[in-house]
Amino acid sequence: MSIPDLAQLPEVSAQTRAGLKYHILGTVQQTLVADLEPGQALFSNAGAMSWMSRSIQMTTTANGGIGGILKRAFAGASLFVVDYAANKTGGHVAFSADFPGKILPIELEAGQSVIMHKHAMICAEKSVQFDIFFTRKLFAGAFGGEGFILQKLTGPGTVFAELDGDAVEYHLGNNEQLSVEPGHVAMFEQTVSFDITMVKGITNILFAGEGLFLATLTGPGRIWLHSLTPSRMAHRIAEYLPGK
Repeated sequence: MSIPDLAQLPEVSAQTRAGLKYHILGTVQQTLVADLEPGQALFSNAGAMSWMSRSIQMTTTANGGIGGILKRAFAGASLFVVDYAANKTGGHVAFSADFPGKILPIELEAGQSVIMHKHAMICAEKSVQFDIFFTRKLFAGAFGGEGFILQKLTGPGTVFAELDGDAVEYHLGNNEQLSVEPGHVAMFEQTVSFDITMVKGITNILFAGEGLFLATLTGPGRIWLHSLTPSRMAHRIAEYLPGK
């Protein structure tokens, strides 16, 4: 039996507004392949790259010096950033998802931001700015499933994000709200308000199996949800481990 050629995988090919061509391969465990022409570059967290052409130049930086390292440490990202740039001949660089799910390209206008959990970002165009985002309330961050500090990516440029399971997108209207189990919140636009509320009713708290808290997302703006969470998968797998 021959090994399937990579080109036989289902493929979605597109191009960012800045002219970066990319391909999203596969269905369950997707891979992003970016075609870098001379003058084009991407950055990612350290350790994210899967493979690349020999013609790609890889440079590891602190991305903002000591201040940048501290920001990334607080946000749960790797301490260093890796830049990928093409030389005169061009080439490609690939990033594979860490968990079964979907890879989404998010196009950001100048000044437009998206907030995401620490494992969501795969890579981004060099024009995108990385920062940290504090939830408005310490209480919300403490029980929100992803910690007090999230990651903030600001355009212009394209961010490629990894969502676990299937990606579900909602467009919330002004003051429209959605209650979500916190672990399913992947990312949201900065115009969306994020808060945590306690589940109402003692019976719901004790027997509903949904935990003590729900995330409340209030529009306007877009939100993206995971259909699968690693914690629930780990819980299911644990049932089959020796000693259970």
